[in-house]
Amino acid sequence: MAAIHYIVCKESDVFMASHGGNMCCAIQGHRAYEGHTKLITPNKRQMLPYFLNKTMTETESEKMMKKLHRQSLGQPGKRVSKSWKRCYKVSCS
Repeated sequence: MAAIHYIVCKESDVFMASHGGNMCCAIQGHRAYEGHTKLITPNKRQMLPYFLNKTMTETESEKMMKKLHRQSLGQPGKRVSKSWKRCYKVSCS
């Protein structure tokens, strides 16, 4: 099942990881290597208040998701903890 999950995520048009982990990082790296740049790194801390709001409509929820993740669509992020290496990574939340 994990292999099927990996292949489906790798070949999809957009990839949004639900949590950080080895498989998530492997898929993001593989997609970046193959030129797929559409991946969404969710900002869970900013999303939490909206998820707790049970009166939010689907339209409002969609607008909120687009607004919060406008700047997180597939850009590689520079490593700050190992800045002496001059390498880039695809951030994994």
